Amino acid sequence: MAQRYQCKLSPKTLEKANKELNEPEDNDDRLKAIDDLKKAFQEQNPDMKLARDDDEFLLRFLRARKFNQERALAMITNYHKKTADWPEVFDKVKNPALISDTLDLGVVLPLKGKAKDGSTIVVGRPGIGGTYNLTDLYASIFLTMEKMVEDEETQVYGVTVIQDLAYLGMDYVKQINPSISRRFVGIVQDSLPLRVKSLNATNEPKIFDIVFAMAQPFMKEKIKKRYRLLGQDFTMLYEIIDKSVLPPMFAGSGPPLDPEEWKQKLFKEESIL
Repeated sequence: MAQRYQCKLSPKTLEKANKELNEPEDNDDRLKAIDDLKKAFQEQNPDMKLARDDDEFLLRFLRARKFNQERALAMITNYHKKTADWPEVFDKVKNPALISDTLDLGVVLPLKGKAKDGSTIVVGRPGIGGTYNLTDLYASIFLTMEKMVEDEETQVYGVTVIQDLAYLGMDYVKQINPSISRRFVGIVQDSLPLRVKSLNATNEPKIFDIVFAMAQPFMKEKIKKRYRLLGQDFTMLYEIIDKSVLPPMFAGSGPPLDPEEWKQKLFKEESIL
């Protein structure tokens, strides 16, 4: 039998999880919530097997939905259904070697520092490096999200997203349509157990209006309210992230992005090097 989860959150993080996510302080109560979620999933989906049935995997869905059993069940069910229904993307998530060239470009990767609210910072650069298959971009995004959410601090504090759209070109935009936008936005909002605290678009070209117009109808109101279009003025970024954390591309003094370091971490974890 697998060893049960033992809470390793710092007192400060546990207090935040308790107050904001309704996480039980007592580990027995936490384990009961995990067991209840697993049982409910199995009863509701008798023909579906959990991707993983360990405590750590199930716990991330409970935290993402503030320990509301009904909402956590809906999210974990969506996770299994929607990832299975999009093999063009998630077969690559399961085998990162298939998107090695895209990862080399650094299309999406986290920064080493944290935002002022403690959230993990991830930078996306769609279109960098020229034209590539849209499914490779999405697979890179989902793979990065999957890896980031393994960290318990990220589960509790959430994620701050920065999109550098300076490389966004028409070749990329032509691959997008409302159906794909709905699929992508739906997975990010309703399937992946990652709490998005802030979305910040920078260096938006005029053609971004086309992309945003296709995605906006499928975005929940709370996500729309957290989405900020900053252009080339990074002042509002500095309100939520110290300059010492931001890389030079955002006029910060932090270290530059290192795609190779992040790729090596992903490959090492997947045991495919």
